[in-house]
Amino acid sequence: MCIRDRAGVALLIGLPLLIGLVGFTTWRVVGAALAPVESIRSEVASIGATDIANRVPVPASGDEVAGLATTMNKMLDRLEGAQRQQRRFVSDASHELRSPLAAIRQHAEVAEAHPDRTTPRALARVVLAEEDRLERLVDDLLLLARSDEGGLGLRRAVVDLDDLALDEAHRTATPGLLIGTTGVDTTRVVGDATLLRRAIRNLVDNAARHAVRRVEVSTRTDGGTAVISVHDDGPGVPPEHRDSVFRRFVRLDDSRSTTDGGAGLGLAITRDIVAAHDGCVTIGDSPLGGAAVTIELPKREVEDRPA
Repeated sequence: MCIRDRAGVALLIGLPLLIGLVGFTTWRVVGAALAPVESIRSEVASIGATDIANRVPVPASGDEVAGLATTMNKMLDRLEGAQRQQRRFVSDASHELRSPLAAIRQHAEVAEAHPDRTTPRALARVVLAEEDRLERLVDDLLLLARSDEGGLGLRRAVVDLDDLALDEAHRTATPGLLIGTTGVDTTRVVGDATLLRRAIRNLVDNAARHAVRRVEVSTRTDGGTAVISVHDDGPGVPPEHRDSVFRRFVRLDDSRSTTDGGAGLGLAITRDIVAAHDGCVTIGDSPLGGAAVTIELPKREVEDRPA
């Protein structure tokens, strides 16, 4: 057999073996490399919608697969946090909604069992008051739901904040409570008048609820920023609670009834409205001795739009 024939036979026998060896090696190497990915896939597939506490294994290789696993775990952390927040929101909302319904039922049962202890007019007053409270709570929950979905649907126009502040101060005025408005100066922004009115109303109502005798409302322009401040002479808000009071259903005094203290949604709604206008809201100490809540809003585009 000549050398050429021997080489041909060698190639005929060796080439398939070489291809097979390369293929087997590639299969083993790729399989080993993709094993962590398969582990991540199977772990994610096992996580249910109601239980996302499990986390995917992070290989010690420090490569792209490890980065993928770390990113996946961070995403699961965010989802678990959002799920906890949603459950807490639903639980708190259910509790708040049951309260006025229970009050209506209680008074109705008393009226039925002891008609001599009440009158139709008194029962109607209770039902109407609790219905109004229930309606406000539902409106607040719907607004927060819209905010969570990423859009309050702002209808932007030039808004006179001083007019809104004066309206809300006059609306809230009650015997024994002085609401000062001497600090209200002409202040304009571009924004949603309805939502901004609601934000100011929440602050004024909150201040009036906690004030002893006096509330001060002011508006001013500071450079390119519109500033709305509401001061009261109440007990104030301790520094350690000045962030938490903007969370939903937070009331510093849990012993207060929701009739007197609200549902704990006003400041949360104000924060979301102000954030939608690219502004910020903060709480500090007031010279009156209580709390000072301040809203700051950018004044951009005001000069370019007609009043």
